[in-house]
Amino acid sequence: MKRTLLALALAASPTIAEESKPIATQVGDAIRPAAEAYGKGMQQLVNELFAGSKGPMGEAARANLKAQDQREREANRGVRRTMKECIKPGNVIDDDVKECMDGLREKNW
Repeated sequence: MKRTLLALALAASPTIAEESKPIATQVGDAIRPAAEAYGKGMQQLVNELFAGSKGPMGEAARANLKAQDQREREANRGVRRTMKECIKPGNVIDDDVKECMDGLREKNW
């Protein structure tokens, strides 16, 4: 880990010389995306580990995974549609229709 940080600092040294920020701040800015990705990956791993267990930790982990899935689906949602465009045959309205209206599901019925 220390070698990686040192390599990043050395690679960024031409940029560092041109900026007025302290070197530690510049190094922190350079490694921030990698650190955030690592943190998200570890959080996902821990949630998946605890999600299979019973008790409050398992419930919290399952809730976290469900919320993360919902955030990802909303970030990648498609075009929103009207109920008339999404309604199922026989005028059935269910969760699939709602997801179609929100742009989270393609109409395949």
